[in-house]
Amino acid sequence: MHTIIGNSAAGLSAIKAIRKMGDRSPITLISAEPCNAYSPVLTTYYISGQINRAGLFVVDDKFYRKFNIKVLFGRKAVAIDTAKRLVHLNDRARIPFKKLLIATGASARTLDNVDENTSGRVFTLRTIADAEMIKKVSEKARSIVLIGAGLVSLQTIKAILGAEKSITLVVGSYQVLSQQMDSGAASIIQKRLEQRGITILFGRGVERIIRKGDQVFVVTNFGESLRADMVIVGKGVSPNIALVENTNVKTNVGILVDNRMRTNEEDIYAAGDVAEGRNTLTGNTETIATWFSACAQGEIAGMNMAGIPAKIHMHFRENITNILGLSAATMGMTSHKEWKAGGLTYSEEKRNVYRRLILDGHRLVGAILLGKTEDAGVIRHCITNRIDISSWEKEIARGSFGFGNTFFSKGFSWPVH
Repeated sequence: MHTIIGNSAAGLSAIKAIRKMGDRSPITLISAEPCNAYSPVLTTYYISGQINRAGLFVVDDKFYRKFNIKVLFGRKAVAIDTAKRLVHLNDRARIPFKKLLIATGASARTLDNVDENTSGRVFTLRTIADAEMIKKVSEKARSIVLIGAGLVSLQTIKAILGAEKSITLVVGSYQVLSQQMDSGAASIIQKRLEQRGITILFGRGVERIIRKGDQVFVVTNFGESLRADMVIVGKGVSPNIALVENTNVKTNVGILVDNRMRTNEEDIYAAGDVAEGRNTLTGNTETIATWFSACAQGEIAGMNMAGIPAKIHMHFRENITNILGLSAATMGMTSHKEWKAGGLTYSEEKRNVYRRLILDGHRLVGAILLGKTEDAGVIRHCITNRIDISSWEKEIARGSFGFGNTFFSKGFSWPVH
């Protein structure tokens, strides 16, 4: 009997893997949200009107029937009894398990210094409910303040941008996307934002958010009081680990797992945004909150739950997206704190092209690609397989057309999983 807590990328991938391995054991899926699985990545497209609400969902009712899943939607898991092998729900029900996957994801970080009466004016973006509120309020809002300059904030700006809106970005660091990109790439993104009329305030901390009448005010550590019709906080996410806090399951930032997605408790696994595994490039344990990572971890967890030993091959940060019409890809060791020796940089500022390769000797360990990302898959292959690129370093840095053909003509091929 398998029990899965969490109805998103990791949970769905685990379900498919369990069944693909031929395991026909009963599977119970517990989800706090009262709906089929959807992608948080798509919420900004919903806010902008590019897709309708139905377009957010990644599976329909047929998925759960096809894989013979007992679904418990709208029922939150609140505790786990590892000794009695039970999951306690908020309606006092107790769900038994033989093997358990915790795929509870993460929640958007909030700010502590927000007055209670700001409800309905201060938002985070993670769930469908969040997206619906932001969509509704932003249609009429004229002055909008966003706190944080990560991917969520920048994608939200793209979704709500309008000719009659005044948008201010409050940033704690001194560049946008400080966790994903270096200053060279960030400066191109910054110019693109400023050209769209976005005001950016760097090096600011938020002292307090207060409400006066129908508006809120963001008070910064510079003494500024920024008036807004709505405020959107984009300060990253925190893994949902409360479920295991009173158990023997080991945690750090997330639930600690090995390369088979096992926790320290027998037959209890974790995958997705809640799981903290070893980054194979840095050697450190960390949570990697991306859809791609969650799918990969969920698949490995599902295989092991089905009794098929499997290990995650490579585990590192990666993201491919579009920022205000500019394609962007980051993968591997892109933080300056992680850089080892040297690297190569290629920039065509007039064309909004910037590419930085982070190298360990002649092997790629990271890449930042902006404006020219067609070969991102080949670069990921080089990082994953520790390929010596000394013969093509300059070609890769420039993103020269035909590099992929040159690469494969040397006899290299994609690994088959």
